[in-house]
Amino acid sequence: MTCIELLALITFNLLLFQPIIEIILPPFSYYDEILAVSSLLSLFFSMAMRKSRFTREMKIALCLLFAIVVIGLFGNFLSGIVSDTFFILVDILACSKFFIIYFALKSILGNTSYFVSYMARESKVLLVLMLACLVINQFVDIGMTYEMRYGLKAFQFVFIHPTHMVTLSLACMAFIYSDASNGWKKYIGIALVLMAMSLRSRWVALALVIVLIIIFVKKGSTRAPFVVIGVGSVSAFLVGQAQMSVYYGSASESARGHLMTTALSVFQNFFPLGAGFASFGSGVTKTIYSPLYYQYGLQNVYGLAPNNPSYLTDTFWPVVLAQFGFLGLIIWLLLLIMLVVDFYRLGIASGMLVLSLTMIAAILISTTASGSIFSMQMITLLVAFMTAMKANIDREACERA
Repeated sequence: MTCIELLALITFNLLLFQPIIEIILPPFSYYDEILAVSSLLSLFFSMAMRKSRFTREMKIALCLLFAIVVIGLFGNFLSGIVSDTFFILVDILACSKFFIIYFALKSILGNTSYFVSYMARESKVLLVLMLACLVINQFVDIGMTYEMRYGLKAFQFVFIHPTHMVTLSLACMAFIYSDASNGWKKYIGIALVLMAMSLRSRWVALALVIVLIIIFVKKGSTRAPFVVIGVGSVSAFLVGQAQMSVYYGSASESARGHLMTTALSVFQNFFPLGAGFASFGSGVTKTIYSPLYYQYGLQNVYGLAPNNPSYLTDTFWPVVLAQFGFLGLIIWLLLLIMLVVDFYRLGIASGMLVLSLTMIAAILISTTASGSIFSMQMITLLVAFMTAMKANIDREACERA
C-alpha cells in the first residue's frame, strides 16, 4: 500500500463517519467543504500542469454552476436579507461542493482498483456488524433505535439518524458490487435489508428499485431495460408524491411543510432571483439564523427555532425556490438532468450500469425529503459510486494490457 492509497482510505473513512465525528468535534462538520476546496485546488493544479481538461459536458455544467452563483449573489444584493460575506461564501461552497468534487473525480481520479478492493473488504465487515446490531437491537435496545414504526425499531446504527446508516450501507454495496468477489450477492442483500429497516419510505422504495435494477440489469449492459425505467419511475413518483404530501397535504403544519410553503412565498416575493445565498434552508442558516425565518414566523415552529434547528436543512427544493428563485430553479433542473445523463453514460462506459442507475435513483428520491446534493451523505455516495465504477474501468484496462 502506497502513502497516497493509505491517505485516500483514511480520507474516505473520515467522510464515511463524519456524522459521528462532528458530534464529538463540531468543527468537523465542515469536513466535506474542506474536501471540496481541496478538490478545487487539485483540479486547478492538474489543469495548470495540463494533466487534465474539461469535456464539453463539464464545461456546460461549470457554466450553469457559475450562473447559479451569479444569480445567488444578485439575489443577495437585491434582497438585502444577508450581507455577511463570510457566510455567503460558505453557502456558495456548500451549494457547489457536490459538483466541484464531481468535476475533480472525473478529471483527476487515478487508478482506484486497490482502494475499492480494500473498501470492499472493510464493507463486508461493516455490513455483517450492522446486521448483527440490527437483530440484537430489535430484541434488546442497545441504543441504535431512532423511533418505533409499524411495531419495529427504526435502525440507525451508531449514527443519530437512519439516513446516515443508509448512506453507509449504500457505499458498502457499491464497493462490494464493483469488487464482485465470492458471495457478493448476500452482502448486497444485507445492505438492502438494512436500508429497509431504516423504516423511511424513500429508502424502502430505493431498496425495491435496486432489487429491480440488479435483477434486470447485468454487468456490462449498455442500456437499462424498459421495466427498470418504468417501474423505477413509477416508484420514484409515488415516493415523491407521498413525501410532497408532507409539504402540501394534511401534514402541512410540520417543519417541512412550513419550509415549503414559506419557500413558495419567498419565491413569489423575491421573483425572479430569490433571496440569495445563506438566506433560507441551507446549512449556514443554522448558524446565523436568517432574518427571513423571523419575517415569516418560522422561529415558532418546532425543529425550526433558533434553539432547535434540527429540521432547518432537511429539504432541497425549498432551498432552490427561496434562494435562487425562478431563474435558479430552471438552472438547477438543467444541472440535475445533465448529472443524470452523465452518470448513465459513465455506467455504460464502466460496465457498471447497476451502480449508475442506483446513484441516479438515490439522488432523485433524496430530493423529495432531504438536502440531497447539498448534504454530506450525497458527497459520500458520489465518491463511493464513482470510485467503484472507475475501478472496473481500471481492471478492464489492466486485463487488455
